[in-house]
Amino acid sequence: MATPLDKVHFDIQWPTDRSFEMIGFGLNAVDWVCTVPQYPCHNSKIQMDSVMRQMGGGQVATAAAQCARYGLRVRYIGRVGDDDIGRFSLSDLQKEPMDLMVEVVPDAFSQFSIIIVDRPTGERTIIWDRDPKLHYKEGELNREAITAGKLLHIDGHDQPASIQAARWAREAGMKVSIDIDKVQPGVEELLSMIDFAIPSANFVCQFAGTSDWRQGLRELARVVPGFLACTLGSGGVGVLWDDEIVDVPGISVRAVDTTGAGDVFHGAFAYSLFQNWSIERCLRFANVAGALACTRLGARAGIPSLEEVIDRMAREHSQASS
Repeated sequence: MATPLDKVHFDIQWPTDRSFEMIGFGLNAVDWVCTVPQYPCHNSKIQMDSVMRQMGGGQVATAAAQCARYGLRVRYIGRVGDDDIGRFSLSDLQKEPMDLMVEVVPDAFSQFSIIIVDRPTGERTIIWDRDPKLHYKEGELNREAITAGKLLHIDGHDQPASIQAARWAREAGMKVSIDIDKVQPGVEELLSMIDFAIPSANFVCQFAGTSDWRQGLRELARVVPGFLACTLGSGGVGVLWDDEIVDVPGISVRAVDTTGAGDVFHGAFAYSLFQNWSIERCLRFANVAGALACTRLGARAGIPSLEEVIDRMAREHSQASS
């Protein structure tokens, strides 16, 4: 069923003199992923279903790699440590068809996660760590590198650097999208520079201090000047549009691992912004991509091909019309 967003398009005036469509600035990570027959309780032992696998991830790195695979010109900016994890992360990123500006930080360990996936549901628990040495300090970002694109995609984890990058991007006529999952002091300043914000319902509720994501979106709209929605897991996306809440439903899949589903959703949405689609089609495309990412293990390993997403969208449309 179509929504009021079916006939509405984003009126985006992209800059024309840029080397890249997308600049990604944010986290990359190495994930160790295993599945278990059920989530373990306290003071227990459980045998994993599969050998623990080392895989590439990270919110922005995954979204950037996805957009590059889909044919956009992409640059990724980030940091790794000078350890084995960092070498694996950099090597994995180098396999992607994108420009890399990845700094190796001496005497730092790279961000890594241990991800436990509950086999019956596909839901995951992430245990992670990141060396503070990987944080960007004031003056360490390169303005020309950030402003070489049309869209800046960030995660806000290094908040002062993200604010600087977003400010530069807007001054250069770029649009800014964000995949944010952490409420930090001063986050309002960052959100005030965002053109496309689609956080999770959990973030929205945490930000607004409410259990109702609809109310949370309205509170968040006081800060975010651009397009605002929130992801609802398998429920799809809730959009605040003309002061009304519009639901764009998700699709049903058998989840194997939900790791990276949000990253892939944001990568797909970023790609869709360059396709001159209706807003509803952009969100349905992102919903389908995020859902398909749940059908296989891993974040970047779980990115569905562009053809898979388009084919599944066509099948969903055909079933809805019959």
